[in-house]
Amino acid sequence: MSVFTGGSAYSMIRDIADGFIIASELTFKRFTPADFAIFAQEADKLLRELRGNPAPLTDVDAGQKRQRRMQRVQNAMMLARSVQTRRG
Repeated sequence: MSVFTGGSAYSMIRDIADGFIIASELTFKRFTPADFAIFAQEADKLLRELRGNPAPLTDVDAGQKRQRRMQRVQNAMMLARSVQTRRG
């Protein structure tokens, strides 16, 4: 069984970005160091995708949605790093 909600790291980070999964310390409870590395790699990949597709300047709602998605991913990455460093 995968430790990633949704079956893969990419689907998990995409669900976090969309707000379907709320990242907390319990989200990363069963992660191993290898799982953290895979999660960080997929999060970086999604952030590059989001940054590479800017919203039109006239569409304020799309811009806000993009910013919220990027913020959720960045917060999940920061939380994962925090949990990983606390474990040693």
